[in-house]
Amino acid sequence: MSDDQYTTWEDDLCLGSVAPSTELADFVLYPDNGMDRMDLHPGKVNIVYFMCKFEKGAYLCNEEMSCLHEEMGNDVQVVALSTDPDRGTVEKFLERSKKGEITDLNTGKPYRLEMPVAWDEGKKTFGMYRALCGGNLTTYHAFVVDREGKIAWHQQFAQTCPPSKTNFVEQVKRIVKGEKVESLGERPKKDAADLDEEDCEVDGDLALF
Repeated sequence: MSDDQYTTWEDDLCLGSVAPSTELADFVLYPDNGMDRMDLHPGKVNIVYFMCKFEKGAYLCNEEMSCLHEEMGNDVQVVALSTDPDRGTVEKFLERSKKGEITDLNTGKPYRLEMPVAWDEGKKTFGMYRALCGGNLTTYHAFVVDREGKIAWHQQFAQTCPPSKTNFVEQVKRIVKGEKVESLGERPKKDAADLDEEDCEVDGDLALF
């Protein structure tokens, strides 16, 4: 994945689009016991965070998103949607996370996943967000939905590019305040040689399975 894929441009297709609902996702971890469906919270800024167990190197992203959920919970609802192949995988991952068994590959530091977590069966919700991105979307990825229900920002994450290595939190704070997000302008135009090279690459989401 190139550095360009971690950059959000102001002409990205999904920005300004009405955010798809999360109500199709099957929530495994939810603050109110007995509820297995959850939608975007009206009146709050919502973050829809796509993650998966298989991308072990990116578990730091889960920890940092957990911190954001705790620190900004009064204004922001963060929901994690797992694109793993079955609900059991998500349940076991959460159990291990609660026990402190999900750790950094190098330091052994435990990483949490403390927010509402759902299994996105068949990647139904993921597919709706991917369509808004022109068919190009991989995990780990977060969409920030403003109080009007529209996607105001999105960010690709990875092991080498967790939220703390981007301006993601700062952008969320701007959206909470109703301020304009920081922009890097429009996506640079690519020449024919670059496009031919990209056609030979494997789609990131497919590469996970």
